[in-house]
Amino acid sequence: MSKALTDNLWLAVGFASLNALMLAGMSLFAKLLATYFGPLEVTFFRNGFSLIALLAWLFFARKLYLLKTDRPWAHLFRSSIGTAGVILGMWALSILSLSETTILLFTSPLFTTLLSVVFLKERVGLLRILAVICGFTGVIVMAEPWNGFSLPILGLVVGLGWGFFSGSVDTCLRWIGKTENSSATVFYFMLLGVLVTSLHLPFAEFTDQSFSMPALLIIAGLGITGLISLMAKTQSFRLGKASVIAPVMYTMLIWTAAFDYFVWGNVPGKNVLLGGAIIIGSNLFILYRQTRLEKAE
Repeated sequence: MSKALTDNLWLAVGFASLNALMLAGMSLFAKLLATYFGPLEVTFFRNGFSLIALLAWLFFARKLYLLKTDRPWAHLFRSSIGTAGVILGMWALSILSLSETTILLFTSPLFTTLLSVVFLKERVGLLRILAVICGFTGVIVMAEPWNGFSLPILGLVVGLGWGFFSGSVDTCLRWIGKTENSSATVFYFMLLGVLVTSLHLPFAEFTDQSFSMPALLIIAGLGITGLISLMAKTQSFRLGKASVIAPVMYTMLIWTAAFDYFVWGNVPGKNVLLGGAIIIGSNLFILYRQTRLEKAE
């Protein structure tokens, strides 16, 4: 392997690691913000900050032309399911711990595999189907229904909903990404998220503490981590392949577990760790099989 390729590999891993850390940080700030706002308001602040930053970058870089599109309805569809997923994610974070919510988000590749068969007509072999079944078994292990459910049922359903919509977005991006650039896709997603959630603002219940200095600092942290995450993710996929990036992303669980412990004193239960290991293992096997098949073609 040449030195340039090696350097790019390490840079890709570095940016992927930074993305995982920033996503964990964004989840931390979103959960802290749940003390002051509901999931719709948290989504508004999350998307609003990133939208302003993206517009500023496009303006000063003189790249506003990248927002031109001939597929507005495709963007509307992708943005709708993406916004629904973020709202569910912010809601799940207000119910479950960071670790539990993160693991449920990791079900998104399982949903992507199933949805790609239905909507993209991709062929998925028996081994990957078994891996998907095994992955969802991990969710059952986490929930422990035989012990009367160790996780709040509402949180479990909402967290899985986030995983489903995240998987739906990934499936949609395979379809829309053939003709649309990433800047336009992110812009319209952020824009719709801000517009939809802003409709709720006149009816939101704010308290005297909602716009206190601590709340404003958390909002700033949410926006900054979200923006850095977006930039790091873009760079990681530009420099490295998915087979390199995806495994690194699971380090997000290490960060969320650390935040759980140091901020709230929570330690993931054995059922959460075992279920998470099953889900992550299933995802890595699916990625391995997909990578092998792509090399064989």
